[in-house]
Amino acid sequence: MKLGDLGDLMVLTLRDPDTAVRVLRGLELPMAVRWMVLLLAVTLSTLLAGLSLLLFPIEVDNPVSRMLSEPMSLAGIQFGAMVLSALFVAQIGRLFGGHGTFPDALLIVGWVELMLVGLQAVQVVMMMLFPATATLLSMLAFGLFLYLAVTMTKALHGFTSTGKVVVGLIGSVFLLGFVLSLIAAAFGIVPEVTP
Repeated sequence: MKLGDLGDLMVLTLRDPDTAVRVLRGLELPMAVRWMVLLLAVTLSTLLAGLSLLLFPIEVDNPVSRMLSEPMSLAGIQFGAMVLSALFVAQIGRLFGGHGTFPDALLIVGWVELMLVGLQAVQVVMMMLFPATATLLSMLAFGLFLYLAVTMTKALHGFTSTGKVVVGLIGSVFLLGFVLSLIAAAFGIVPEVTP
């Protein structure tokens, strides 16, 4: 697959997620390559986050902020969250009658993250040139994430109802948040609450 093919696949993903999922599945990538896609996405995202922190430093005033400002911690958290997301997308979708598998979910989560990394790179450049666009680009990135999460999950499992996928995704996000908060509490990483 060439660089131009990646651009075409990005456009296809935005226009026709069902076909994009078929193309991704048709690549028949071995499991090791699927893990590498995820690692590449995490690495690029962490590098861009580090660059963003260098260009636009933020105040680190609590344990969570300190942890997220450390590149290795951020990479580990992102990687863990993406693996859990792929697991939840695969398993919860199958509970509701979908036919997606964990390897395909892992590839799709990695692919979506790579697309978001592209937007993240544009965001860093735009923040340097036009700082006022930061909020707008953040909203655009969040909207794109929601769109891709819903449409790619729907395509992965062969669902026909977008509404049910949205409800399932919201439930999964709450469940994932609960699991991550339990893990954070177990490691003593809890935000400080001041009365």
